Amino acid sequence: MDPLKRFGKQAIFVYLLAWFIGSLWMMAVLGSGSVQGKLLGIDVSLYHEYACFGFAGALGGALYGLRMFHEHYHDLTPQWMYWYFMRPILCFGSAIITIILFESGIMLLQVGDSMSARISIAFLTGYGYGKFMEKIKALTTTFFNGNGTTGGNGNGNGNGSGSEPPKS
Repeated sequence: MDPLKRFGKQAIFVYLLAWFIGSLWMMAVLGSGSVQGKLLGIDVSLYHEYACFGFAGALGGALYGLRMFHEHYHDLTPQWMYWYFMRPILCFGSAIITIILFESGIMLLQVGDSMSARISIAFLTGYGYGKFMEKIKALTTTFFNGNGTTGGNGNGNGNGSGSEPPKS
């Protein structure tokens, strides 16, 4: 019997549910301030906010994954198993980076400086990870290649490849 059909769907469901519940629990633990000192050589008090943002992103990613799992239960293939397993992890990291981009001023959004506003942005980043990656791609294109109106895109010769002349 195919292991995907036998245990794969149950494993994905339990995995996503663990990320969902675990993220909520870790946000509560970090918010309570009960974790002090160093954990794996990292001073928790310095990075507990960023860990909260990461877990908020993972929460959003796990929620979206559970929704997609429910909607596409019968369409599950081995290729999609990797998507389900990677989503909370990728959303964890992208949520932290989103907050850093907002704090640095590179990405602009009119939200308050409160912790709940930043956690909300981190959650939305996790839930809308695909849209976030599209925005990051557009941001890097604009940032490193210009906005396309001047004919140059960052490498000094007017185009990105160096193999054709600039368009007039």
